[in-house]
Amino acid sequence: MSFTDREAPAIIARTTIKMPYLSERTVAGLQRLGSALIVTPRSRHTVRRAAEQLAQQFRRETRYDFTPYTASAPDDQHVVLIPTRRFMVADGALYAGAIGVEPTADYHGFPGPVPRATWVYLHPYVRRDNLIDDLWPAVTAHWPGLTLAGPFTTAGLALLRRLVHTGLHPAQLHGIDVETLD
Repeated sequence: MSFTDREAPAIIARTTIKMPYLSERTVAGLQRLGSALIVTPRSRHTVRRAAEQLAQQFRRETRYDFTPYTASAPDDQHVVLIPTRRFMVADGALYAGAIGVEPTADYHGFPGPVPRATWVYLHPYVRRDNLIDDLWPAVTAHWPGLTLAGPFTTAGLALLRRLVHTGLHPAQLHGIDVETLD
């Protein structure tokens, strides 16, 4: 792996759980939501691989049986890569989080496909930095009607309830009151 910023390897080596690094040159031309990146099935493999690394960490921490995103077979899933605010790299960014989005999910009883976020991951170093809360309005503006999909971890349920209480997510999740979920 090569870095255009000489400081990048030292910063990356200091992080216990690796945050993927992407240079500005690598992500040039990608659609953005503020400083976050939208990774699509047509994005470069290097960028999709960074999304997969965060998906693998999500799987490790939640103990799910599968990785929710793979670079080689992204299907129709998009991933929003969230840069860290704590570690600055001059010629690129370290990505500390991701939101997996199915832009056209089919639900029984719905007249047509709707977008849903199927997984959310944040690196432990940035979990109290409000990265999701700050980014969520831009994500829902990009995918109107977007909701979080279960099953939920304890942290995922806390995120869902916080988004509901701040008016950033509907209180009803496809006919189920969010407050009744455990």
